[in-house]
Amino acid sequence: SSGINAEYGHWDMRSMRQPLQSCKLGGGVWRIKRNQENTHILVAGMHSGFHILDLEKLQINKTFTEHGSLAYGAAWMADGLVATCSFYDNLFSVWDSGLDHSMISGT
Repeated sequence: SSGINAEYGHWDMRSMRQPLQSCKLGGGVWRIKRNQENTHILVAGMHSGFHILDLEKLQINKTFTEHGSLAYGAAWMADGLVATCSFYDNLFSVWDSGLDHSMISGT
């Protein structure tokens, strides 16, 4: 989970007092998209850009900050590409996630 506190948390539904692990992302989190092929998530951190987070290590693998306004929309694409868009400037970008392409496609 995440939210305006700008922290991503792994939870055990049997004990909701605090997350099992957490990672500070900065800027408030607007959207989280899980990669169905591996253990990474794509995070739109409103004021801190877009992040690819490794869920096994709970660390940021890559950050994309080329947008000029709120990081808003994010989606995984084929061949290790990521599509992102920002809110006020209506900018749409496609960029390389930097992940091993064979790991993403399952081949």
